[in-house]
Amino acid sequence: MGFKIDAIPGKEVSIRENNEPVLTYCYGKSISNPYLHPLSAPNGEIITDGYSEKDALGLYFSLGTVRNSDHKQVELKRKTTTLDAEILDSDVSDEYLYLIGNTKWHGANLEILEKCRITVQSIVNSIRIIDLSFEIEVNTHQVKFMENIGLGFSTVEMEHRKTANSDGKIGELEVNQQASEWATLCGISSNTAIGLAIFPHPSNGKTSFLAKDAYQGYLFAQTPQFTLDVNTTQTLEYRVLVYEGDMFTTDLSEFYNEYSSECS
Repeated sequence: MGFKIDAIPGKEVSIRENNEPVLTYCYGKSISNPYLHPLSAPNGEIITDGYSEKDALGLYFSLGTVRNSDHKQVELKRKTTTLDAEILDSDVSDEYLYLIGNTKWHGANLEILEKCRITVQSIVNSIRIIDLSFEIEVNTHQVKFMENIGLGFSTVEMEHRKTANSDGKIGELEVNQQASEWATLCGISSNTAIGLAIFPHPSNGKTSFLAKDAYQGYLFAQTPQFTLDVNTTQTLEYRVLVYEGDMFTTDLSEFYNEYSSECS
């Protein structure tokens, strides 16, 4: 049966595979930042959290702290998010499906364009692969993107929740604020082990992860700061693995090596 799309124009787009829910891309006017929620694990369990006091819901991308060339911080507000219409006209695919969202950010005589491409691959051996690409462009004046840029994940409450990284570190105290090639957060939901791993593209630069494996856990892949000149583009890419199992039964290093070899 492949993939199918259900859309509520101006609010959200949901993707199903073989009539089972995969994810929903939320971009309505009432939210401050587009995000993916609910995002389902291969066994159907929802892995993302739909509530956060910080409004960082589900799986989300953050532009972080933005400063002008004079180092003054700019408060960004989302003006619009629109979807490329062509994918909505073709609702069935067998192996993969993609969405493209275009967001305009405004603030203090500043305009930033963010193009998000989400590619969802079919489940293979209880693994779901989602590739995300973010193209960022400034067309007003030079801008510096400082801390807290990157891809984040807010998880539902799970038993025995634990984070780990590519260096073999396990637990929040070992993983939080440490640089690594990838990191994961997994736990037990409805007596089944599920997890999500974030693989930053090597071209993103040295990534450090912020992690919390207690109540309302989260994982955030923090990209190094960068500067954008007018009409130049910065592209940040990530692969997300949503898997059934845990860090001991799923060889995440093998999947990362496969991803990094595709990047070379």
